[in-house]
This record gives sequence, C-alpha cells and structure tokens, in this order.
Amino acid sequence: MIINEIKGPITISVIFAVYKEHTRIKKNSEHLHGEDFLRRKVAQLERLFDNHSNIHWELIVVDDGCPENSGGIAQSVIDNDGLGDKVKVLFLEEAIEQNLSITKPLSSTKESQKGGAIVYGMWHAIQQPKDEDHIVIYTDADLSTHLGQIGLLLDPILNQKKSVAIGSRREKNSIVIKKGTRNTRGKLFIYLWKRLIPNLGDIIDTQCGFKAFRKKIAAQIIEDIIEKKFSFDIELLLKAELVKNNSIAKVPIAWIDSEQASTTVDLQPYLPMLKSIVKMYRKYFSPNKMSDEFASFIESLNPDDLNKILDNIPSEILERESYEFTKYNGVLVSDLIECKS
Repeated sequence: MIINEIKGPITISVIFAVYKEHTRIKKNSEHLHGEDFLRRKVAQLERLFDNHSNIHWELIVVDDGCPENSGGIAQSVIDNDGLGDKVKVLFLEEAIEQNLSITKPLSSTKESQKGGAIVYGMWHAIQQPKDEDHIVIYTDADLSTHLGQIGLLLDPILNQKKSVAIGSRREKNSIVIKKGTRNTRGKLFIYLWKRLIPNLGDIIDTQCGFKAFRKKIAAQIIEDIIEKKFSFDIELLLKAELVKNNSIAKVPIAWIDSEQASTTVDLQPYLPMLKSIVKMYRKYFSPNKMSDEFASFIESLNPDDLNKILDNIPSEILERESYEFTKYNGVLVSDLIECKS
C-alpha cells in the first residue's frame, strides 16, 4: 500500500466545496438526504493515515456562497465534535470581500459554481510554507468517492514523478455504481470539448471530483484562471499540461453515484460549460479551422438548440466509446446543425 511506503514527511490537503449541502451534511436519521459527509470524510482520513506520524493531513471546507449557510453548519459540526485541529471552514464570500487576487474576476459568490471555491481552497492550502512534500487534493462534498483511495492518487505523483493525478470513472478497471442516465449527454459533451482542447490526450473524465496536485504545479496553474464555474477542472488540467507535457496520470477508481440533493443535476450545466471551454480554447491555443468552426457553433447555441441535439445525437457519437473521441472527429458542425433543425 502506497501510504505505508511513504517514509519522509508529507502534507496532504483535502478540499471540497459546499453549496446547498445543508441536508446532506446531516445524519440520515435527521434528514432523508443526510449523508453525514463531514464526519465520515474525517473518519476516512483518520483511518487512512492512522499510525503514520510523518503524514500531516488537513480537511478544508469552502462555502461557495450557500444561501442556507452550509459552511456555518459545517463549522458547528467541527466545534461540537472537536475537529478544529484537522478541519477548517473557509468562506468564498469573505475572500471576495478581502479582494484576494485568487478570487478574480469574481465580484460575488453568485458568479462561482464550485470552481471559485475549490481554487480558493487550493490557494489557501499552499500559503503556509512547508519544507516537506505537499499534495493538494480536491473532492466532492458527497460520498461518491471514498477518501481511502487517496493512495491511488499519491502513487503516480510520488513514484512516477507526475505533477497531477486524476481519478477517472471511465477506465477499464474503474468501478462505477450509477443511478439514472447521463451517459448520452456526457458523450456529446466529451466529443465537443475534445474538438477544442487538443493537449489533454486520452483524458476523458475531466469532471470526476477526485484530483491531486503537487504544490508547485498547483501554485502555477491556479493564478489567473478564467473559469470559476463547473468547467474549471478542464482549465486546471490544460494549464498543467501546458506547463509540462504528459504530467497528468489517470487513475481508475471506485465511484458510487450520489444524485440525491445533487447541486449539479438540476442545473444541467453542459451548455455554459461548453461556452466556457470555448473561451479557454481562444485564450490558450492557436486557432485552427475545425476548432474554430466548433467554437463558433457552440457560441451560437441556446438551450433549446442543445436540447434538440440531445434528442438527435448522431449515431456515430452514440455508438462509440468516449475514449475514441480523442482521435475520432467524423461528426462535423454541419451534422450537428442538421440535428437541431
């Protein structure tokens, strides 16, 4: 086990954002959607790092401007359970009010959807000077990914000299327990962003909430990012690859869907995410004809257009596996225009 092989001092910072998590943070006996996720995350980390005095860990909760005060509820759990030595709550709103540069260009938490909170949490984690290795990890508030799998992320960073390791639900050895269906939407999303972002190679699952970064690369990529909403993951990854090619390791993980009280399912964020990815393409990459056509097409779409395309996704996309979209580009903009006609 990789954790047992770590001999030198190391700091592990684990970050997650909370927004409308006021029900899931409760125990199941207190609310139908209750997962008791804060206490359970602490328990997972304690069990993982128990008897490893060389490993210092911390859990950072970042309130993303939750109107139900998820951050305040988390702080109450911390105070009541005496977790203050390991767990800290941050509030993105306070960081914006303090005009911290890491929050730019946000003027309000209403302009953030997870990304602003996670990036602020990453920034906070790396501020304290530490001589030892420091790995910054972010995850989701729910319990979809058990933190006992952190060793899977640490292995390629510590033993293969990778800068970043990302959990992936789309590897052959991944274990996914999923309710409902989001697969067709996901396939179209992947096909489209693959036409715009050329440097992520065979990376498919950009949205899995389980990623680890060396402190050095985290410090380099979190500054001046343009995306503080749901597609921030893609910008962090593409920037990491621009700093150092082939610096990201994919790691198959076990993942259990947790759609009850999800803060993303109801928002159906694919269209705004794609429009944000167009902005990334225009900022970070030299233009080429095909990518320009897809970028302009995505910019022209409205929600009704996207819904029509989702109802008529070309079979060439539906019948392929997502990993094929790295090289397959047979569906053209003209084909997608027909789908929404």
